[in-house]
Amino acid sequence: MTLKTIALAMGICYARFACGQCIHTFALSGKVSDPDGRPIAGAVVGIAALGKGTVADQQGVYHMTGLCPGNYTVTCEKVGFRKVSVRLTLDSNSRHVWVLTTDTTELKEVLIAGDRRRMLSTVTREVLESSLKFGSRAQPLGESLKAIPGLNSVQMGPSLSKPVIQGLYGNRILILNNGVRQEGQQWGEDHAPELDPFVAGKISVIKGAAGIRYGPDAIAGVVLLEPAALPATPGIGGSVNLTGASNGRMGVGSATLEGALGHRLSGWAWRVQGTLKRAGNFRTPHYYLGNTGLGESDFSASVGYRKNRFDIQLFYSHYGTKIGIFDGSHVGNIEDLYAAFKRSRPLTPSVFSYKIRRSYQSVRHDLFKASAHYQFGNGGKVEADFARQGDLRQEYDVDLPYSDDPAVLNMPQLRFRLTTHTLNVAYIEPERNHFSGSIGLSGMTQGNVFRGIRYLIPNFRNYTGGAFAIEQYNRNRLTLEGGLRYDYLWLRVYQRDQASLALYHSTFDYSNLTGTLGFRYRLGERFSINGNFGIAWRAPSINELYIRGVHFSAASYEIGDSALVSERSYNTTAGLKYRSEKFQAGLDLYDNEINHFIYAQPLLQPVTIISGTYPAFRYTQADVRLRGADLNASYRFLPHFDLASKISFVRGYNKSIHDDLIYMPADRFDHTLSYRRKKLGRLQDVRLSLQNVTVSRQTRVPPNSDYVPPPPGYSLFNADVGFRLPYRKQGVDMDFAVRNLTNVAYREYLNGFRYYADEPGINFIVSARLKF
Repeated sequence: MTLKTIALAMGICYARFACGQCIHTFALSGKVSDPDGRPIAGAVVGIAALGKGTVADQQGVYHMTGLCPGNYTVTCEKVGFRKVSVRLTLDSNSRHVWVLTTDTTELKEVLIAGDRRRMLSTVTREVLESSLKFGSRAQPLGESLKAIPGLNSVQMGPSLSKPVIQGLYGNRILILNNGVRQEGQQWGEDHAPELDPFVAGKISVIKGAAGIRYGPDAIAGVVLLEPAALPATPGIGGSVNLTGASNGRMGVGSATLEGALGHRLSGWAWRVQGTLKRAGNFRTPHYYLGNTGLGESDFSASVGYRKNRFDIQLFYSHYGTKIGIFDGSHVGNIEDLYAAFKRSRPLTPSVFSYKIRRSYQSVRHDLFKASAHYQFGNGGKVEADFARQGDLRQEYDVDLPYSDDPAVLNMPQLRFRLTTHTLNVAYIEPERNHFSGSIGLSGMTQGNVFRGIRYLIPNFRNYTGGAFAIEQYNRNRLTLEGGLRYDYLWLRVYQRDQASLALYHSTFDYSNLTGTLGFRYRLGERFSINGNFGIAWRAPSINELYIRGVHFSAASYEIGDSALVSERSYNTTAGLKYRSEKFQAGLDLYDNEINHFIYAQPLLQPVTIISGTYPAFRYTQADVRLRGADLNASYRFLPHFDLASKISFVRGYNKSIHDDLIYMPADRFDHTLSYRRKKLGRLQDVRLSLQNVTVSRQTRVPPNSDYVPPPPGYSLFNADVGFRLPYRKQGVDMDFAVRNLTNVAYREYLNGFRYYADEPGINFIVSARLKF
């Protein structure tokens, strides 16, 4: 935007105020910078409703005066950077810091300006680039996040996936859905997160110990799914997303409708959203995977009210799915089990079908959240939210009970109902003398009721309480940060004596401190470095303590240990970032020492019961050390052409046995050649890419430590074409992708069904998104 344009805008603004002055006016000021803190000169900050605008100076500082009180949408933009807008309430002189990201970076560290004083900024935070998220929302969350360096997924077949951050997964990663800890029966590799990615307007990941802000269990990191802000301008809009995939003949449809009210109902806004998904048996390059279909139906709704300094919002979501469990994982005896391990393809029928038979799992998850914010005159802010989650999981085995009663025959073998209530209150301090921070309290209560024909885990109830404080110092090129948190967990487990059938209970108490200390420093205009040391902990989960029996959807026999103690993590991270006009690079190093690390150790002796024979695992503990590196770089070697690389290494060492730690991700190399143009003929935002993903064989495994050795490495090619087709004002976003382009047959080390079958083969995916 030229200076003449700004002068014209200022002239219009002057004319408006000359016609109707408000009694009291305020000023809005602040700074515009990139994620590394470098000032962005020439950025334009404007309020369209007032016809006001200004330009940031050489230090990125901007200042607007003569602003009437009210609620306004404020924008910040500059050529080459992505436009950002926020909704601000002007009832006093205000300050807002903008962080703009370049328009060509696929994955980058992001510091969200509005949350800067409450988010940890000295640990690495990455965001899934919007075009990637649009094309991958139909996939499981763990698969989508593989686009971020250092992230993998642990799987149980083609439909169940959980994220892995720097070698750790499960209860060591917190998933926040709209600011609420996702709480479900998430203690198995087969228990994927019960949420709909289409609800999220942004998906980002914090890598490293982040328990200070989010509570215990965040030893590896946090995955944040944040919905877009409710609309502020009166009117109705929305979007429709459609995806079709050849493998599994999958279809996905998701739609959103939202609006804001005006006149006497000004300040009210709403949104409704729903998703339907269906897929049949997935296919490897040589055969179908029997009974791997799925069906899913999701719904969410939110309503909010904003007035001056006060903001309140209600949110509800429902997630429901039915997922088939691969037929080939059910084996009758030990000889057949070992034969299945050696067989190149399963003996189960290789046909396509949408029908889901036993074994399968059915999951329903409901979330209700109420939140409120109030901003004080001194710039401080108090936030409070309450949430209730209900999670119902039912698992149906192929082995039916002995009964002629149809009602009994249709009952699940396993049924878990988990109810969770959470309450969080935080105060965000106003920035003074370069210091800012936040303090807060949190509480949670859970109750689990288990019913089933067979025993797996007992009923339990727990109560958790915590308090935290984070303080940050920002001056010039330096950011210092420290935080401390205390949490207490009370757990009571209810059981029945096998001999007398008398009820009894066991009670556990866990408590510990969590701490963090970090820095970030900018070395000139292009370099920045950061370092962080965090102490975190995690109490053993109910399955690790008490599970005993066949876990049907994981096709395994698992044994817990009630003598397990809490894990304790000492995580050191360091990062280096470089950014120039054509070249960008980042390197993240980490060293994570975990005492009393809990993992499922293969017993190497299968267990045979009436329903069949299963690999057996026992939960045990060891002192371990995880070290690794995540490297990403991109180079624009020609106009419109970029070459991006992402490389991840992790080394796990079991200090208790002086050998390697099993179930660590193998070395991963991801290289992408892409072509981008803002406009090509009638098409807009054109992008073409060819990606190669090479995963090495995991050779760092103790000998004779698993039922089957790690599979060979593999190399896959993926292709993607995306563009926006002009249609009315918004246009239609289209994406055409091919996964496993050369139809390679391979097995993934972190997939529990690698014992029996290959991964899915070639997959053609077509996605379309229409906004209105």
